[in-house]
Formats: sequence, structure tokens, C-alpha cells
Amino acid sequence: MPINTWLTRRALLAKGLAAASAAVLPSGSAVPDEASFSFLVVGDWGHAHSEGQRKVARAMGMAARRDQARFVVSTGDNFYPRGVTGVTDPLWRKAFESVYVDNALQGPWYPVLGNHDHKGNVAAERDYSAASSRWSMPADYYRHTEVLGSGNVVELFFLDTLPLSRAGDGFITRLFEPSAATQLSWLSAALAESKATWKIVVGHHPVFSTGPHGNTPALIASLKPLFDRYHVAAYVNGHDHNLQHIIVDGVSYLTCGSGAEAHPAAHSAESTFSAAVPGFMVVKMTPSAILVTFLDSQARVLYRATIPPRTAGH
Repeated sequence: MPINTWLTRRALLAKGLAAASAAVLPSGSAVPDEASFSFLVVGDWGHAHSEGQRKVARAMGMAARRDQARFVVSTGDNFYPRGVTGVTDPLWRKAFESVYVDNALQGPWYPVLGNHDHKGNVAAERDYSAASSRWSMPADYYRHTEVLGSGNVVELFFLDTLPLSRAGDGFITRLFEPSAATQLSWLSAALAESKATWKIVVGHHPVFSTGPHGNTPALIASLKPLFDRYHVAAYVNGHDHNLQHIIVDGVSYLTCGSGAEAHPAAHSAESTFSAAVPGFMVVKMTPSAILVTFLDSQARVLYRATIPPRTAGH
């Protein structure tokens, strides 16, 4: 079930953790800007006992301390190979709690469901929100609001893209179309009513991708028109295990799905960046632009981009 806005005490906790860590940041670390904030993005990470995942997690901790990240966004496939069985599944400890241990990663985590999560107990991923101080997944799809120091509003819209991605596949359509239609109706209404300066949509499956999974035709048909109509600045996804930035009609399509392992990505006319390396993304929200940085598992910068605001006619 969707909800309108997910504002909890966890956001305040994240701010408190960031403030507390400021005193112990090494020299040369970034000075917080009250008119901006940062968050991290990681996807396809849930491999228990994966050294690749642990390396990315350590690099994320370094980046989160440096940029005083307010929260973490997960682009799905949170647990391999078949999701979790319940809120007491050992995978919660093995693939999440014992991996992302840095103090700077103890703020809210806002996840979406991936296809591997759907193979398990989806309700458990929602229910774990009540058992965890940082896991914040109130529904299969939901929205979250943040406010910059300048007063500019940032809204993130989190989707369950599995039913959306299958909505045009014959027999599968009959199984998934009702939930897909309901979700699309919710997203259209939420984007239409939003007064946010920045609208960012998060899902698991790519709309556009040069990775092994490629473009998702059903999402191009259903999501792209909404992004164009309601001036969405960026769509963030996983599923392809690589890092990508593709720009189509002014919308940035950002793939961040190499939280544990990497697969090849090609180039296209719309591609500005792709890398087949384990890594993650830092997103800095400012009043005038979104600053995107892709980093590898050593916290080395691979690519930076500036995303301007989208308004009517752009």
C-alpha cells in the first residue's frame, strides 16, 4: 500500500549522526553546506559473504563520512538469490547489518524491491522497517520528501518496477496488470501534485540501459511519458550490474547496480558514462543543480556530472 510521505524520526537520527561525525572527520574532509545535502545510492548488493560487496560497503562508509550523507537509497535486489524468508532470516545480518557497519551508514536506508526480492517474502522487507533503526520501506512503492536549507523541496518516488516491467507480456499481463495500473495511477497523481524543485524516481529495472538487460520497453512506454510531462530530473535504477549515465530528452537515467559485482556495459549515442566495476553513487542536492559522482570500491572517483533543474519546456 502506498503512502503519501514517509517522514520519520530516522531522518532526524541521520542528521544527528552526521553532525556527531563532523568532529572526527579527517583534515581535508568536506565542510557541510546547510543549503545542500548528500545521499548515497547502491544496488544489487545482497550477496552474503561477498568480498566485492564488503569492499563497496567500506568505500561507501568513507564517502558517507566525507560528504555527511543523510541517507542511503537501495535500487533493489537487496538479497540474493531469493530474497528473504522473514524478518528473522539470517540474511538480514549476513548481507546487511554486518556489512554496512560504518557509523556514517547508520542513517535511513530507503530501498525498492528487485526481481530477486520478489522471489522471497516481500512483506518481510516491508515489516523489517519496524524491527530496524535504519531500514525504511513503508510500502512496495512510496514517496519521501527532504528540504534543502534554502527551502527547496526534494521528492523521491520509489517504485516496484517488476509488475511495471512485465505489464506488456501476454499471460504475465493478466497477473500483474491490476497492480501495475494502480501503481502508475499513484505515480502520475503524485508527480502532478508535487511542488518539489527536484523530482527523482527510483526503481529496480532500467528504463534505458546499455548493459546486458538493455532497455525495458514496458517502462519506456509507461514511465518515460510521465517523466517528460512532470519534469522529473532523474531516474535511478539497478538490475544491470554496472554504472551508467544516459540522457534522453533531458532526463538523466542513472544505473547503479554494481554494489557487489560488475557486468559489462556498452555505449550508445545517449550514453555519457558507463563502467563495469563494483561501485556506488553519491548524489549531492543543491538549490541549483544535482551533482552526481560515481565511485568504485576503493572510493575513487570515476565520473562526475551536473544535472540542471527541469522546468516546463525543458
